Amino acid sequence: MNDSPYFYMLILFLAAMLGGGIFFLTKKQSTNSIKLLLSFSAAYLLGLTLLHLFPELFESGIEYAGWYVMAGFLLQVILDFFSHGVEHGHAHSHAQAGTRFLFTVMASLWVHAFIEGMPFGGEMAGHVHDHSHHGHSHGPIGDDHRGSLLIGISLHKITESLVFAALLINSGVKTSRALFWVIVFAMVAPAGAFVHHYLIDLNIEGVATLTPKVTGVLIGILLHVSTTIIFESEEGHKFNWMKFGSILVGIALAALVS
Repeated sequence: MNDSPYFYMLILFLAAMLGGGIFFLTKKQSTNSIKLLLSFSAAYLLGLTLLHLFPELFESGIEYAGWYVMAGFLLQVILDFFSHGVEHGHAHSHAQAGTRFLFTVMASLWVHAFIEGMPFGGEMAGHVHDHSHHGHSHGPIGDDHRGSLLIGISLHKITESLVFAALLINSGVKTSRALFWVIVFAMVAPAGAFVHHYLIDLNIEGVATLTPKVTGVLIGILLHVSTTIIFESEEGHKFNWMKFGSILVGIALAALVS
């Protein structure tokens, strides 16, 4: 897969635009296909996190690795309170809520998306080389895993953007204004990758450890989001074989990542 951070930025942007575009074209926010895609992407991210990212984070040698994971998890708990679960595939109509409610939701999503994009701007091709050429240290994500993470995050972006677009329209926002905010949202994750990449290029002392730290925070966020999606009850608490099957497939594909 292309190793340029700009390639990752482009894919993240296009994935978010695709999700918003699906809603604008279909006006549907919750079909069986979307629910299965949501379950699959959550299971894939959970499998990738537990089977690959988590072990590699602790192998990176950074101090207090677990605390970065905990920080990401608790951060997502706070963000959920303000975003009202858009990251989990929920979109409730709030036509009388006003702009304050929508901006609160958007601010939470912006923080979430920015952190999701940041690792793609770091040097994660097996090693994190410092630019002074005095040595290298092991990074938390190998090149294959960055590509695999991109797939999972992109699928998450599609459902996330679709639900965000639905929330805007159902809350009374005009289509043109909603499209504008979807475009802004689509740019946030690439912006996170760009800022991270820029900080790496500045060659500030100690910046080489930024990638595993950011990845640790992202792992905590993904643990919260993926488990919430997977373990949310179906209506009537009925067992859904299709959803369970999509979860198994997602975990199996994550396990196959080398």
